[in-house]
Amino acid sequence: MTYSQETKRLWRRLAVIIVVGLLAAAALWVLFVRMREEGRLRRLAAANEQEAVSVIDGIAAAQQLYREARGGYGTFREMIEAGVYRAPLEGDVLVAQGYAFRLRITPPSEGRAPAFAVNADPVRAGGPDATGRRHFYAGSEVTGIRFNDERPATAADPLLPRANTY
Repeated sequence: MTYSQETKRLWRRLAVIIVVGLLAAAALWVLFVRMREEGRLRRLAAANEQEAVSVIDGIAAAQQLYREARGGYGTFREMIEAGVYRAPLEGDVLVAQGYAFRLRITPPSEGRAPAFAVNADPVRAGGPDATGRRHFYAGSEVTGIRFNDERPATAADPLLPRANTY
């Protein structure tokens, strides 16, 4: 084998090694970007969940104020008009921070006190672009906020553990 042929063969090997290295680096870069984006989306969903819990706390507090003033519980619109709650409202559903909040009011009847229940469900619950994972529930007939990982929460679901803030 001549010097020229040996040199060409070495250059070809070097070119193959460089191309393979560049392809591997590109694949690692794509993986890095995808993992970083997935982490960002998970953090966003977790922040949305925390905000949903705060909104439910605010709704429950506004309901108590409304009941003390009016003798019963109110819809979102009624609470806004009474000045005990502030929120941008579209129809009967409040949508905020990737969650849809649905409020149900039970008027007083013979032998039954008035009641309210609110559900907070992610706008998009599945997939990589989920706005939240968990579903939440609170109402006048239960203590605390209930949650469910798979479906809209009810009064029978487990109590959301909360850190002591005092």
